[in-house]
Amino acid sequence: MTLDEILDTLHDLPRAEKVRAFHFLSTELAREEGKGFEDGGDFPVWSPFDSYDAAQTLTRHLKENSKG
Repeated sequence: MTLDEILDTLHDLPRAEKVRAFHFLSTELAREEGKGFEDGGDFPVWSPFDSYDAAQTLTRHLKENSKG
């Protein structure tokens, strides 16, 4: 089966099956990179909490670009 055939098939799947396919592919890619999602590993996620520089930048941008 070619990639184009697979993509056409994926396009026709119900949403739940697309989510399963996405999960499968993302897990496979992570495993190939040695970063599997299983085994209770740590997965850092960026959070805006305590990002004061980002808040100042956003505030300045909003003030500079606000209409009024």
